[in-house]
Amino acid sequence: MLESLTKFLIVPTNAPQPGAWEPEWVAEHWKPQAIKIFKSADVLEQELRCQILLVGVSNKIDPEVAANPRAVLMPHACIVRFSSPNFDPIIKNKRLSVDHIGSGGGVEHYTNMMQRHFELSSGILKAEMGALGMWPKILGHNVARVLAEQPIEGISPHVHILVCRNGEIFTMTNDETRFPASGGEPIEFKMPDVARNYQQFILKCHSSGIAAEGALA
Repeated sequence: MLESLTKFLIVPTNAPQPGAWEPEWVAEHWKPQAIKIFKSADVLEQELRCQILLVGVSNKIDPEVAANPRAVLMPHACIVRFSSPNFDPIIKNKRLSVDHIGSGGGVEHYTNMMQRHFELSSGILKAEMGALGMWPKILGHNVARVLAEQPIEGISPHVHILVCRNGEIFTMTNDETRFPASGGEPIEFKMPDVARNYQQFILKCHSSGIAAEGALA
């Protein structure tokens, strides 16, 4: 599935469709390939189902927004979710919104903290003016802090941060060095070694003596 999507996103230099990288365009035109690949898989594998998230930045401007002379025209993030067997794309492209897809999304204390970071009145937004990526970095640190205060089994304080901008994408973690108030040696808070692709994931599972099939993210 991922190999197919990767190849689909390679736009030839002579492509007649300039919007090939528009997330909504990709979602519509890749869907038939996803269905075909899924149906060709073993029945037992199909029973395990398949879900894929596609994240991109759209340059489309809503006509109502464009008609407003006082509106700020800017690209916006677009999240597309595909689910087997039909892979009908569910598209979320609302500006200045917060969506939760993990198990922490059901914890009100966690979601309230996240929501405050996205409010226009939040002073934390000014951090991005100081350095590129500072705002999401602060967000990641606050996630670790909130989970330390109210830990819930199965939800990790370690965070992979994925930042999508128009024309670029970069990743980071919420690693940091903590200095105890009482003194003593600094405490290193670092992301555990994780698989960077499915092949690495399989190797890690086999080296630990567990099966990779049917793993849930």
